[in-house]
Amino acid sequence: MLSPSQTRYNRVAVILHWVIALLIIFLLFPGGDFMSVRRGEDLSGWQPTAHASLGSLVLLLTLVRILWRARHKPAPHVLPLPRWQSIASETVHGLFYVLMLALPLTGLFALQNFGAERLNPEAVTFFKTFSLYGLPNFGHWTEEVHEIAGTAAKALLALHVLAALKQQFLD
Repeated sequence: MLSPSQTRYNRVAVILHWVIALLIIFLLFPGGDFMSVRRGEDLSGWQPTAHASLGSLVLLLTLVRILWRARHKPAPHVLPLPRWQSIASETVHGLFYVLMLALPLTGLFALQNFGAERLNPEAVTFFKTFSLYGLPNFGHWTEEVHEIAGTAAKALLALHVLAALKQQFLD
């Protein structure tokens, strides 16, 4: 918990933020193209395992972050924000949490659809420990939602970075 004099996030919150942020940035930008799997591609290489493993790690770390956040109050804004900025900040953070859960889940569900078509269930694993195949198969729509959520995450990330830069250098 934050004491009244604390104005910064604690070390665990900061580490979780940056580890998840770096994983997401990698998966959305260089890693997205580098490791993505498209319909009709061979799934026997390392790319599906790497992409699914890192995405699953984002999901696990997000769950840890949510549990941590439930028990530890976030640091207050350094400067008082106008109401609209406060609402915008809370909305962006809330949407990030939704996407940090939705992107890995839809990715795992999309993987099931790939697997139903042409995947050995042992081919895609979580860092070579256990298979990520075996969840319900909801069909091709999960691939579309995963792709749309990725695009939304890129836009949200740009907005978040711009807001952070504004707060750091203009405010």
